[in-house]
Amino acid sequence: MADSFHETYSEVAWIPTMYQVGCVSSPVIAPLLVTFPYDRYCIGLFFISPLGDMVRRRQLILALVCITTCISVALALSRNITIFRTLAILMGAFNVTPQILIPMVADLVEPRHRACAVSMLQSGIMLGILLGRVIAGIIGYYTTWRVVYYMAIGMQTIVLCGAYFIIPDHPPKNPDLTYVDILHTMVTYSVTEPSLMQAVLINIASVAGWSNFWVTLTFLLGDEPYHFSTLYIGLFGLIGILGIFSGPLAGRFIDRRGAWYSVLVATLCLLVLQSIEMAAGGLHIGVVVVVCFGIDAFRQTQTVSLQTIIFSISEEARSRLNAVLGASLFAGQVIGSSAGSHVFLRYGWRAAAALSVGLYGWQLLVLFIRGPNCGRHVWFGYEGGFAFNERKLYEERTCADATSRSDTAEMTEVTTEARTPRDSCYAGECA
Repeated sequence: MADSFHETYSEVAWIPTMYQVGCVSSPVIAPLLVTFPYDRYCIGLFFISPLGDMVRRRQLILALVCITTCISVALALSRNITIFRTLAILMGAFNVTPQILIPMVADLVEPRHRACAVSMLQSGIMLGILLGRVIAGIIGYYTTWRVVYYMAIGMQTIVLCGAYFIIPDHPPKNPDLTYVDILHTMVTYSVTEPSLMQAVLINIASVAGWSNFWVTLTFLLGDEPYHFSTLYIGLFGLIGILGIFSGPLAGRFIDRRGAWYSVLVATLCLLVLQSIEMAAGGLHIGVVVVVCFGIDAFRQTQTVSLQTIIFSISEEARSRLNAVLGASLFAGQVIGSSAGSHVFLRYGWRAAAALSVGLYGWQLLVLFIRGPNCGRHVWFGYEGGFAFNERKLYEERTCADATSRSDTAEMTEVTTEARTPRDSCYAGECA
């Protein structure tokens, strides 16, 4: 790419929309390269994906795929570095189609199967990212970087045709809302919904621990006692495929045992894995392999569990709620990669792993602030205790979907109809 644009490597190193941590040799610039793509993605996530609550989602998805396809064509044909950089930023901002599909899937399936369906979609997203990196690396090794974008154009065209014939059309969920109302209610939800705030705090710490592991893994494997090349280090990302395939099983567990308990189990498992990494990660490669598999699998379980929690807040605002939760991804990436790199370079791999252990401990603290049976507007406490009842779980989910429409209407002042109290759902009095 540097030769194509007649620029130095440092001028083009930050451009690619997908970064392989294992391909970055400098421990100083690695965390910056890892987090950079997420800032432009965060822009699209926060300002474009909430439109799923305001317009027809089928048309929005088709428009976004069409836009990103056209941008890919321009990227493949670009001869100017400045134009290429601008197009790369636009690609990151408009490539938020999956974040519109996730709330849409949550709307289409029954409440008792929601987590399983969302986990399958999340598995597809992660598998696409991983395979895209591997295939792009192989193509770029044997040909030129432009062929990678030609392949992307072909794949996006197939996706566009498939979306046109497969994705169902539904009326807009909130046709009376304006774009300003959409942004305003996102801020309102962020400060008035205890379960959303809890999920955001947990997600930030979880992503920070995940980013810390993968960024510092590059340094660990490239140094004593392993001395692996960047090629072998990159192959460790393939281990994540096995963790991805566990997604549907995790979704079924969430549907049967509830999202709160699933977050608890996943966080405890992540805590154990990082403790093992802290004890023996620099002593035996088998430990690294086990942790690579487990950290992706249980991180995905956490993600789906947190999404299931926030989707129960309001049926009519799921795109906005998902955007708020997704925005916390960027904060976690920045914190985990930058702090993890600093700790690793100064104190070594054990201290970096200990940082992740502390982050997972913080998640448990945040989780236990609110019990699994608390009402929607309860910030602290253990209302309803810790008892688990599968039938009660299904009734609560159904009741939440039935009452969320009136809740959203009251918040956005679209209608003056009184909101149905959530507490009545727990008494089995949902209309």
